[in-house]
Amino acid sequence: MTSEENWDWIFSPRAEDQFAQLDSRTQDRIISKLDDVVSSEWREPSDFLDPLSNSPFQKLRVGDYRLGCRLRREDRVVRIESVRKREGAYSGDD
Repeated sequence: MTSEENWDWIFSPRAEDQFAQLDSRTQDRIISKLDDVVSSEWREPSDFLDPLSNSPFQKLRVGDYRLGCRLRREDRVVRIESVRKREGAYSGDD
């Protein structure tokens, strides 16, 4: 894999705030999963994500958490827009 083919991930400011409120074990799981998504030799990041109905985002499952993600193919970035527990991930309340 050449460097032009590498993907990266970033948190939006909102997702970064949500992530900071999690315990360190959960944070480690999320970081590990995101690293797997962007560094897989055989799969594209889109292979790990599921579409959300009526939303521009896709979701990534990490244990009890759902990450709302947006793929930016032009600069090869997975942007994390939200980090929520599953039971609150699909509601409109913040």
